[in-house]
Amino acid sequence: MANVFFWLLLAFMYLTLQWKYNGAEGKLSTESGCKLFYRVADCSHLQLLSVPQNLPTDIQELLLDFNQIRFLHKNSFLRYHDLTNLSLRSNRMEFVEPGAFNGIRSLKVLSLQNNTISMEYELTSAALRLTPSLKELDLSRNMLTMDMVSVLHQNLTSLERLFLDNNIIMRLDQTVFEGLVHLKELSLQWNYIYEIEDGTFEGLVKLKKLDLAYNLLPCIGDFRLTQIQMLNLSFNNLEWFQSQETDVEFHLEILDISNNQLLFFPLLPRQHRLHTLLLSNNRMRFYGDIFGTNTSRADFLIVENNITSVTTVDLWSDDIHSNLSTLHYLDMSHNQFAFFPHGFFSNMSSLAYLKLNWNCLQVFSVSPSNITSLLDELDLSNNELLELQADNISPGILSLSYFNLSSNNLYNLPKNIFTSMTRIHTIDMSNNPLHLCSQSELRMGEGKCVDVRNVPSLRRLYLSGCGMELGLQRVFYGNTLTHLDLSYNNIKGITFLADTARTLQSLFLRSCLAFNITVDFSVFMSLTVLDISGNALTTFPASLTGLALHYLDLHNNNLISLPLYNTQRLIGSLKIVYISNNSFDCCELGWMNVLIHSIRIPDLQKVTCSFSNRYFPVWNLPESINHSCQWTNGGPWLYLLLTLPVCLTLLVALLLLFLTFKQTLLQTVKRRCRRSTSY
Repeated sequence: MANVFFWLLLAFMYLTLQWKYNGAEGKLSTESGCKLFYRVADCSHLQLLSVPQNLPTDIQELLLDFNQIRFLHKNSFLRYHDLTNLSLRSNRMEFVEPGAFNGIRSLKVLSLQNNTISMEYELTSAALRLTPSLKELDLSRNMLTMDMVSVLHQNLTSLERLFLDNNIIMRLDQTVFEGLVHLKELSLQWNYIYEIEDGTFEGLVKLKKLDLAYNLLPCIGDFRLTQIQMLNLSFNNLEWFQSQETDVEFHLEILDISNNQLLFFPLLPRQHRLHTLLLSNNRMRFYGDIFGTNTSRADFLIVENNITSVTTVDLWSDDIHSNLSTLHYLDMSHNQFAFFPHGFFSNMSSLAYLKLNWNCLQVFSVSPSNITSLLDELDLSNNELLELQADNISPGILSLSYFNLSSNNLYNLPKNIFTSMTRIHTIDMSNNPLHLCSQSELRMGEGKCVDVRNVPSLRRLYLSGCGMELGLQRVFYGNTLTHLDLSYNNIKGITFLADTARTLQSLFLRSCLAFNITVDFSVFMSLTVLDISGNALTTFPASLTGLALHYLDLHNNNLISLPLYNTQRLIGSLKIVYISNNSFDCCELGWMNVLIHSIRIPDLQKVTCSFSNRYFPVWNLPESINHSCQWTNGGPWLYLLLTLPVCLTLLVALLLLFLTFKQTLLQTVKRRCRRSTSY
């Protein structure tokens, strides 16, 4: 017993001491205004004019962002000798005095982002020289020029990451990054760089990541940075990208040239490690259909250091000079490709993701001779496709799991195209003038239809806006769909959904149901998402009350009321419902209280109801309407007013009858009641 008491006493003392320590730390945080967490001090947004000197001396990270520190004086951090991370973003800082970082033994990360150190950049440069262990420096948003940058990083040979985004750098030469032999990452986004001299980055032998996005570069005529692994050139004015003609292996893995003005497919290094190539939002196309494949050459005039040279380049030939066997992700969307030369994709043996949407393609082949059988996702949406070719297709030959053909002009597809994809789970054929095959049509040999039956792996199917008429045909036989979009078609019944009704979880039927059609949803027992908006429904489908829906869209219909009083299962599961743009009766809103208190209604501000041919917002219904509805709906006063005239009328009628027949009535009474009286 004594031992138990002893251990309980020790535990109590430990908890008490720990509480006192935390209390003391909290008191220190309150006094300084900074938040302390382990060895991190967050002093952001405190309107500080200088570095606080009452923090624990062993902190390793100090955040002074969004204050009003205009200068860093000498010995500002003398007592914080363990500091490794220091952030001074957005302080309107003009300069850092030499010696400001005295006492800091190993500062590794420093952020001076969004200040004005360009005013006295020489002083700041002198201060930075006393940080020999600095690995990362952020000088973004400081109105720096190229000459200022070259001065600021002098003697910072230990730097590995340098950020110079959002400055006013216009050109780069060989001196700007001189001495940064350990630099691995360099970011120059959002500047005004229009020229890069030859050899600017060649001294950065360890540079792996170079970001030049959002600049004004017109072309890359001789890319030779073999050490770069990631190069971002997006959002420039590039019309041409050509790498150095050499057999030396480049370490390039990710290349982003999206959102430029490229006219031709880039001429990549012959040997590289490229796995991601982003070329979207350019003006690329092939010109063999205009000039002929034998004349697809161009002469480029290159002027460099007052020396003029002419380079002759094949715009396209059947052979790809660059080895693209390592390419895994290729995005060429939003360009002007009308065709691809034969064999263009054939040597991309590792390609898994291919985006060709928003081009001018009219014909495309998914045959094994054109694309690799390992392709997982293919996006051909928003083209001008009239024909999809698939030669030598057999079951299991294609491994596509996602196939997007939406917004084209396809009315027919190769037979058994989808049954050859044993891994396919998502197909989007929205906005195509196609028709689904039924068993009877296939039996009769009618070929102008698309067969989506007997695709066991298929889970998501999008067929919105195809102009189809669906009713009795069983067009989904052999499928176990979980997500189906049939919006903007013509549906006369839902018999065609019988084969997949029990597995469907999401069903979209926007603007497709025949006027005032009665649809029985009771067999859709797995349904959690239902969209029947825009269908001019006048009555709420009673079959929905037995479902456990999570999402229900009823907006843009003609519903007068929602009978939700005895629908415990539906109300208990429903999380989101859209009900705006209906014809609700202001005097029939008892169901609204049920919804507002238990279900989220994102469009509640748009929900209106009608009263006397006028519309009012239901969330702010005038009190006068409620009073008027009480009279209209038959409140107690209304019953009284209706009963009182009837009673008065009966009473007056009885009185008139009595007065009319009074004399006769009295005589009759006397005659019947007359008896002899004995005296």
